[in-house]
Amino acid sequence: MVGFYFDEHMNRAAADSLIKQGYEVVMAVDVGMEGKDDDTEHLPYATKHQLIIVTFDHPFAGRTMSRNDYLGLICLAYSVRENVGRTVEVLAEFAQLYDPIRDKGQVFWLS
Repeated sequence: MVGFYFDEHMNRAAADSLIKQGYEVVMAVDVGMEGKDDDTEHLPYATKHQLIIVTFDHPFAGRTMSRNDYLGLICLAYSVRENVGRTVEVLAEFAQLYDPIRDKGQVFWLS
């Protein structure tokens, strides 16, 4: 099963809900990654721990599209930022469809 790495932009309620459904979710704030650089620290951390990064940081996601040395990155639309239920739904659906061989090194723009 796919695991998620929530950067500092993500909501704890969404993480808690996914964990209750059996997903692994690591929050940046819980592993001492607050204030770290997206490209040189968050991305390698998630990759090392075999986690898909989840963010609302569109510029970070855009920069990441030129790379392929990571498991995957989900950039959520701003429209779901305050909708925890929709965030959880989108991520659970993604987890069911994700294929680590086919999808490695891709950015997914979801809403």
